[in-house]
Amino acid sequence: MMDIKRVISTIEKGYIEENLKKEKRVDGRGLWDYREFDIKTNTIAAAEGSADVLLGDTRILTGIKYDIGEPFPDTPDEGVCTIMAELLPLASPLFERGPPDQQAIELARVVDRGIRHADCVQTKKLCIEPQKAVYILFVDMYVINHSGNMIDCGGVGSLAALISSHIPEGRWTENGPEWTGGYITGKDIIKELPLPITYGKIGDCIFLDPSLPEQLVCEGFLTISVSSSDITSIQKSGVATFTPEEVKMLSKKAFEIADDLRNKLDLWQYATQIE
Repeated sequence: MMDIKRVISTIEKGYIEENLKKEKRVDGRGLWDYREFDIKTNTIAAAEGSADVLLGDTRILTGIKYDIGEPFPDTPDEGVCTIMAELLPLASPLFERGPPDQQAIELARVVDRGIRHADCVQTKKLCIEPQKAVYILFVDMYVINHSGNMIDCGGVGSLAALISSHIPEGRWTENGPEWTGGYITGKDIIKELPLPITYGKIGDCIFLDPSLPEQLVCEGFLTISVSSSDITSIQKSGVATFTPEEVKMLSKKAFEIADDLRNKLDLWQYATQIE
C-alpha cells in the first residue's frame, strides 16, 4: 500500500488537525454533518438490482446477483445474503491489485454485520422449498472512487441495491426449481433499514463522516450501525480510544443521525415496481 506521507503533506495534516480542534472542517461542514448523498438505482442491466451511490466524491457501485442452492442444516427454511467488497485500483492510489486486503475485508464485514444483525433481509422469504432449495443473494460492492468513509457509502448502496432488486420467483416441482413467471422484489425481501454511522477521532475531537484527507490523519474510527430501534453492530479501528461515555453519546447520536438520514434519502422510493 502507498505510504500515506506521499498522499498528504505535513502542512495539510497540521491544518486539518488544528481546524478540527476548533470544530471547523476544511470543506465547511459542521462536526456532525454528512456530505451530500446522490443515489441512482438499476444502473447495471445484467444485475437483479443495483445502486450507484456518491457520498461527496466517494463512489461505490453495488450489484445484486443470485444463485439457488441447498440451505444450511440449522436453517432449513432460510435463504442466504452475503456481502463482498472490491477496492478497484482506479479508485485510489492507496489501493493495489490482488486479493482483498484489510480495508476491503473490513468494508464488507462491517456493512454485512450491520445488515445481518438487524431484521433487514427476510431470509425465510428466500426459501423455495425447505431443506431443498433457497436463494443465495450476493451483494457485491465495487469502490469506484475513494474519498473517505467507504463504510457509510457502502451501507447505503447495499440497501438501495437490495430494495431495487427483483429476483425471479421460483417454485418447487418434481424436476427441481421452476420459475413461476413472477418476481420477488425488494419490498418482499427487505424490512428494516439499518444504517452504518461512522465517526472519526483526532485527540479529543470526534466528528461524523470523515473525508479522505481527514481519514488519513485520524487516530481512530467508530462505526455504529443502527436500525430504527437497535444497535446492530459496532466496529472500532485505529489507535484512538473511545471512553464508555463517548460510546454512549455517539450511540445516542447515531440513532438521531440515522433517523434524519432515512427520512432524507427515502430509500423505499427505489423499490422496483413489477406490473
